[in-house]
Amino acid sequence: MTLAPRIDPEIRGVPGSRAEMNVTCAAPACISRSQQGHHMWPRSYLRGQPTEWVRLPSGKVVSNVVGLCVRHHNDVTGAIGGHKAMIRLEMGDQFIWLHKGITSQSWVNEGPIHPQPVDGAVDNLESQVAHHHVELAEGQRCESCGYEKPVKRAPGPKRQRKTWAALVPDDSEDGAEILDSHVEQIAAYLGLSVEEGIRSVRYHVVEKALYFVVMNPRLFIEDLGGGDE
Repeated sequence: MTLAPRIDPEIRGVPGSRAEMNVTCAAPACISRSQQGHHMWPRSYLRGQPTEWVRLPSGKVVSNVVGLCVRHHNDVTGAIGGHKAMIRLEMGDQFIWLHKGITSQSWVNEGPIHPQPVDGAVDNLESQVAHHHVELAEGQRCESCGYEKPVKRAPGPKRQRKTWAALVPDDSEDGAEILDSHVEQIAAYLGLSVEEGIRSVRYHVVEKALYFVVMNPRLFIEDLGGGDE
């Protein structure tokens, strides 16, 4: 399962054909030819949205696919806890390459991926696609390319928030400290920064972790040692 470069609800898939893949692997200092296209935000993250292009929180649209050699592609798609590398979105819309450090929670910055994901030529992908589907009614899908014409909706109320609490042990076992430690570790896998406040990342960590368990119940049960029951 790929670690998303950033977890942010404003990151959305944008319709469009896949961009031409870079010739050389995008991992820093790698001179091997790119052999496989890597989706930085996986399908499990975008959940039914287009996967070839993404709009970043800044509004910039970039290709969601970068070319990697087989070795580096395997490094970024390892099982949870087994990733050797990840791509992270930094300030300024720059994508950097990190490799796993000595400890399970440390990542080492190797520098920007090269080339950076394609952008510019597709500033208006959604408009381009819509322009070629003027005959579609709202909500109707094109059978050829899968484009679905959006349904115009009136702006809804501001998203409400509520607190979801859990009782934890507070004796010889500090349950809160244990959970926060787990959250920090998984946040590192997902590219989230707990420096912004651990409460702000708990929801994203818990939601992604539980989603993985729901989608992979057999793997979860077997890992707990209950696979033979």
